[in-house]
Amino acid sequence: MDEWVYEGAQALTERLRQAGIDEARSAPTEQPLEVNGQRLCKECEEPLSPARLNANPSAVRCVECQTDHDRRGG
Repeated sequence: MDEWVYEGAQALTERLRQAGIDEARSAPTEQPLEVNGQRLCKECEEPLSPARLNANPSAVRCVECQTDHDRRGG
């Protein structure tokens, strides 16, 4: 019986993990704000730092604005 419960839990975990991956892949991506080849934050319009873009090449907000965006549930 314990093995059956364990296998069921493993299968459920895998389904939930895959559902999360599928949801993230299907979510619309935001387009970056670029002016003269420089990427700007979509909120404060300040240039994104090279360190920010190195850490997250698809970033569209600076760290501070992204933190605020996440807190608002964006």
